Amino acid sequence: MNRLDPQTAPPRILAPHDPSKVRFTLYLIRHPKVSPEWEGICYGEHDVALESPWQASLEPKLECLRQLTGPDQIAEIWHSDLSRTRQPAEWLGSQLGLSTVGDARLRERHFGSWQGLAWADIPQEEIMNAHDMLDKPNTYRPGNGETTKEMMDRVTGWLEERLAKGSDMLPPIAMIAHSGSITSLCGSILGLAPRDWTPYYLKPSEWLVVSNHNAN
Repeated sequence: MNRLDPQTAPPRILAPHDPSKVRFTLYLIRHPKVSPEWEGICYGEHDVALESPWQASLEPKLECLRQLTGPDQIAEIWHSDLSRTRQPAEWLGSQLGLSTVGDARLRERHFGSWQGLAWADIPQEEIMNAHDMLDKPNTYRPGNGETTKEMMDRVTGWLEERLAKGSDMLPPIAMIAHSGSITSLCGSILGLAPRDWTPYYLKPSEWLVVSNHNAN
């Protein structure tokens, strides 16, 4: 295994592994900060711009990924197809000589009628129930948008599709996505209830690794 610099290496989360299942390693990166005019706004699946310049926030990830060789080397970089993930993915891909692939299943939660509103302008009688995104993941729809389970199912569907293409081990993948899609994917992999997803919430440009096997 490539030994990464502990100062720049992402936290590594070891997921349960069924020996009969495909082994995988995912480098999960939240997109950089969005443009300041979107601060305090529920943007959800809106395609919003990044704060410029944003490349410096990903430099440590780039240097870390460059250290990976052989079977530990990233095979491809996935993104949600929204520009705030596509642009960083394409930048990293160009630096590392890797292809990038977009998939809408990796998008942020769809917040329905809340999208585009300042969080402070969402009706109080609606926002006071926002905790139900965690407490009622199968039924609660913020702004009549997407339930937590629907978001989790589409992101998990992306992973299951990748695993179906593997035999024993899936080549390592990097994914640049969103807070909601990353936390729900981690929660699904680890078998956690939404209330327990908090440790996997990433700030802009933060990252972590989820793997279901111990590296040799």
